[in-house]
Amino acid sequence: MLFAGCRTAILSHDLFSETELNHSKNSSDSKLEPRTIPFELIFVRFGEHDSLMTSTLWDFTDEQMLHNDVRQRLQANGVRAGVVSSVLPPELMQRFVPPFDPALEIVTTQSLVEVPPVVRRTLRLLPGRENEVVSSSSNEELILLEKIDGTVKGATYFDASATFVLRAWPAANGKVRIQICPVIKHGPTERKWVGDEGVFRLEAGQKQHDLEHLLFEATLSPESILLISCSGDESSTVGDAFFRDNVSGAGVRLIALRPLHHVPDPIFTENQ
Repeated sequence: MLFAGCRTAILSHDLFSETELNHSKNSSDSKLEPRTIPFELIFVRFGEHDSLMTSTLWDFTDEQMLHNDVRQRLQANGVRAGVVSSVLPPELMQRFVPPFDPALEIVTTQSLVEVPPVVRRTLRLLPGRENEVVSSSSNEELILLEKIDGTVKGATYFDASATFVLRAWPAANGKVRIQICPVIKHGPTERKWVGDEGVFRLEAGQKQHDLEHLLFEATLSPESILLISCSGDESSTVGDAFFRDNVSGAGVRLIALRPLHHVPDPIFTENQ
């Protein structure tokens, strides 16, 4: 999967480019209908006590879009998520704009752990297929505490990294349904046979621990943006493993996801 950088972050309907708007208007045309679902992915790093990002931003975020039980499970594990559907104030929108760096214009890395405070990527997801986004660099030793059904479970993972597995599907109204599952990859790289679509193939990779109890979904339009970050004080929660910076000290990370244009479900297109 290729991530392509860009100089300008698009965070509201007013900031759409003319080309993008034309593409959205003509999305029912089979020649323009994308086979993949394009997303804008923005990675933001900020200080632990940055009230603009840790407090003010969430005043504009709808966290009620998640089912109550899902939201409670995320909060119990130090994870916070919500959707911004309105235009953010300029001082907040500016925090999502990456600094211009020619070296970041074209990249082929899956990692979101970058030196700049803001990094923007474009990713294209095949409907229903798994896509991985690396949220944290590898830890030699990761102590993780999970809260499942009121019980705290602890484990230590070696050579571990925090990864999100994304799946997306188009909807009839042009919106996009996205599913997100946190995964811890750990241990040495191993080779194993994997069955898929009637055939076996040899793959190399680490063992992984799927945090399926923290899987959640959101339905997004190009006018909305999904935010995911950590909450609470620093400890050994899932939110800390995915969003607290263990490289440069007391830093916090945030991921923002937004579909780049309307993607109609092929079942509901005029040709069908």
